[in-house]
Amino acid sequence: MGLISGIDTVFYQVCNMNRAVAFYTETLGFELARREGNDWAELSAGAINLALSGELAVAPQKGGATVVLRTDALDALAVTLKQAGAQMGTIEDMGGARILDIYDPDGNQLVLLEPIPE
Repeated sequence: MGLISGIDTVFYQVCNMNRAVAFYTETLGFELARREGNDWAELSAGAINLALSGELAVAPQKGGATVVLRTDALDALAVTLKQAGAQMGTIEDMGGARILDIYDPDGNQLVLLEPIPE
């Protein structure tokens, strides 16, 4: 693959580390792998870590990458997220998959994707 050997970590910037860690661990069920105070947190998300970077004074940077999380139970996950008070859109059928946009407490978008069996 040349000079790049793969993706190590995807991260979002957050305004409130405690609130963000709680969302990703308690609401989404990720395991907290490492935390460096309010500067950095790494969450186990399969083969690639999802990280949270330092508290910002006002708001996180908008734009950048979007994390897509795969699930085989989108409807059940949507119910769980709604009960937890997560901000989210509606489930959309994209042809080969169904997706649901959700947002962490800082407004960072995540996409939940459920492949549709052929």
